[in-house]
Amino acid sequence: MAQKKRPKRSWLKALLFYIFFPLIVWGLAFAIWLYGYDLTRLFSGAAQNSKATSKAARRPDKSENADAAPTNRPQEKILDEDRKSLEDVLKRRQ
Repeated sequence: MAQKKRPKRSWLKALLFYIFFPLIVWGLAFAIWLYGYDLTRLFSGAAQNSKATSKAARRPDKSENADAAPTNRPQEKILDEDRKSLEDVLKRRQ
């Protein structure tokens, strides 16, 4: 019975395949490792959820504005008091 002849692969093609195929696989694995967090966030839909609940996207209520204003004023008063005390110290040194 006659056997079928196999076409011979050139040794150069085989060598290039065995060199470049592992490098390509390694490069893909490295890219996935490097950008893994971004890829999981992209495919999980968490990016869409975080965009929807950002402060810029939603309108603040009037009660939130009323709460924010008094908290800023005491800080300014403290800064003014510190500034005055520092000016007093500087005047005493001169």
